[in-house]
Amino acid sequence: MTMQLPASADALAIEISEKDGRTVVALRGALDAGTAPRLHEQFAELSRRGVSLVDLDIARLEFMDSSGLSVVVAEHKRVQSDGGGMVIHHPSRRVIRLFQMHGLMSYL
Repeated sequence: MTMQLPASADALAIEISEKDGRTVVALRGALDAGTAPRLHEQFAELSRRGVSLVDLDIARLEFMDSSGLSVVVAEHKRVQSDGGGMVIHHPSRRVIRLFQMHGLMSYL
């Protein structure tokens, strides 16, 4: 199953698929205060479906601010508490720096 949500310019595209028993959430665009609620809602839907193994592919994420980071951290906590885990794939240097600035490199 693959589900893709539409995105306009400067917005966030979210694609959800399954691979090797894990749910892959691929992001493209900007994850900020304006788009973070959409990702939060998608993660809430995964939670309702009982998904606890998440691969977050952010190779095509162009921007992330602290609002987006909060959603990612919350989902990380949720899947861990459900006995699963989250793997973040392909972060850009900019996103790695955001993780570092917030002391999250060893956590995430």
